[in-house]
Amino acid sequence: MTQPLEPYIFSVQTRLQPVIETPQDSEFARKSLLEQVEYWLRSGQAPDTGKLVRLEVPFQGEDALRWLAQQQQQRKLYWSDRTQRRQIAGLGEAWALEAWQPDCCVAMFRELRTLLDSVHPAVRCFGGMRFDAKARTAPEWQDWPSARFVIPQIAVETEGGEATLVVNILRGTVSEEQSALLAIRQQLLALRFEECKTLVGIPGVERRVDHPDQQGWCAQVAYGLAAIRQGTLQKIVLARSAEFTLEQSVDPIHLLLHLRKQAPQAFHFCFQLAANHAFLGITPERLYCREQQRIESEALAGTRTRGLTMEEDVQLARELQESHKEQREHEMVLEYLEAMLPEFCLHSERLSHLEPLALRHVQHLRSRIRGTLRPGVSDAELLPAFHPTPAISGTPNEVALAYIRELESFDRGWYAGPVGWMSRDAAEFAVGLRAGLLTEQTLRVYTGAGIVEGSIPEDEWDEVESKMRTWLSLLKQA
Repeated sequence: MTQPLEPYIFSVQTRLQPVIETPQDSEFARKSLLEQVEYWLRSGQAPDTGKLVRLEVPFQGEDALRWLAQQQQQRKLYWSDRTQRRQIAGLGEAWALEAWQPDCCVAMFRELRTLLDSVHPAVRCFGGMRFDAKARTAPEWQDWPSARFVIPQIAVETEGGEATLVVNILRGTVSEEQSALLAIRQQLLALRFEECKTLVGIPGVERRVDHPDQQGWCAQVAYGLAAIRQGTLQKIVLARSAEFTLEQSVDPIHLLLHLRKQAPQAFHFCFQLAANHAFLGITPERLYCREQQRIESEALAGTRTRGLTMEEDVQLARELQESHKEQREHEMVLEYLEAMLPEFCLHSERLSHLEPLALRHVQHLRSRIRGTLRPGVSDAELLPAFHPTPAISGTPNEVALAYIRELESFDRGWYAGPVGWMSRDAAEFAVGLRAGLLTEQTLRVYTGAGIVEGSIPEDEWDEVESKMRTWLSLLKQA
């Protein structure tokens, strides 16, 4: 039996062969992958005995998110960094791992590490976690586990303008592999490569309900401030949910395309479980980024709106940097990170301190830190240590979490939890902020604010509304 001709790539465990240097057009890339799948189907011979086989072909790429919007599969995922130089759009699931109980997360991360240690470093696993695995799960979050990570079946990955079409295949019995290969062949044939040039409009809003409303919010903030004055807390981060009933359902990927246009500097993410059912967001906050033993994180806390003129914008930025309240809120996050990193790092250092990070509608204070990890430290240890930081819970952490469970009348779900990806040698996670849960015609948008001594309840309501402005600009009252 004749093997398919080059060009193609095998990425199996620890080797790549043969490598295509020149990107091909999308149809050529599809054909190359189809040839590999067809050969495996006919011969029954896998490219290797590894646990997971990755086939990839570089092609003349396009915007991964716009490509994803053209695809018909119901299970999708998307991730991009703040620069949009690294984008990953995934379809289906070659492998998935879930933890539904809080005490299962540690075992899940061990299994994740075992898998990633056995496959090629190019293989990425994507997922997220609940903000608080111990909190009661509300009906709208019943489909979302405490933690869930997947390796997509098919993906388009772009890095610095170069694109790769990828197929991931989990090894199994002969019948399991044959079934998976048949499904992948159909999925490859169904791929659409024409560019999504027109954004689908966002439907109008029939109703908005805030949880809590402004009166309830001010009462919660006052309760938190009382605990701070008593010395029980130093800081608490309270959130609220705005529930929008839409005139009709909306595609999550098209919604993210609109959001990305409004907030290009953010991390963009979407985890779609079914048509019109997804968790997506445009978060400004990195949790951590790891490359081999190098790790980088940041404190992001302290907020002002953007000015209508350059002069006003500069003045607001100056107020932000000089505000003792905002500095105090920020330093709590930074101190937490700097106290935690030595447990995992040989050494660490500040890269910046109290620098302004200007977004479209708001600006924040940011301090960046980096370190060199001790040998053997993995994301299985890092994720539980980094999450939650005082930027999303408060100080002291466990006391703040107890107050949040008592005060907030809604379930945060995956909002403010870690979202991102990990591979054998690298990882990048953001905090799932400025996020929404879409379920058919119901869209819940989540935002929050840090409460410290000196906070004014009405001002904190306005700050949260400012953080929600990117979403609100798309959601017009019917």
